[in-house]
Amino acid sequence: MAKSFHFRLEVVRKLRAQARDVQRRAVGDAVGAVRGVEERLDQLTQQLRDTVEITRGEQRTQELDVASLRGHQFYRNWLHRRIMESNLELGDRRATLDVERAKLGEASARLKAIEKLRDKRFARHLVQVRREEQTTMDEAAVGGFARRRRAVGGGGGE
Repeated sequence: MAKSFHFRLEVVRKLRAQARDVQRRAVGDAVGAVRGVEERLDQLTQQLRDTVEITRGEQRTQELDVASLRGHQFYRNWLHRRIMESNLELGDRRATLDVERAKLGEASARLKAIEKLRDKRFARHLVQVRREEQTTMDEAAVGGFARRRRAVGGGGGE
């Protein structure tokens, strides 16, 4: 009976798989952070558009409310600043995402390397098992041939 395959570096493979999984979660978190900033940016942009439309509507009225128009102007300026800050934050989040993706690629490559080694060793193990089985079958065939020959030779010689 052939012995079962045992990969001595299985603990290392498992640790690398865990590291890859941790890095996948980090990439997922970074993607979520980028999406959050993009959504906030979309909301701010939409608020700015709405404010511009409201201001245009108020300017078309016969009586101009200067205080209201000035309030809208301050609000638009505040939205512009928030949009610029969000754009900067988005750039930072995307840079972080790129770094995390690079780390994931590295972790995946390290895991793939050990898995290739495991596959090569398993293939080598299979070859060895096949050789041992073939040797066993050859010995059994030779033994059976020798028994038949003795039975044929022993029965005819009396």
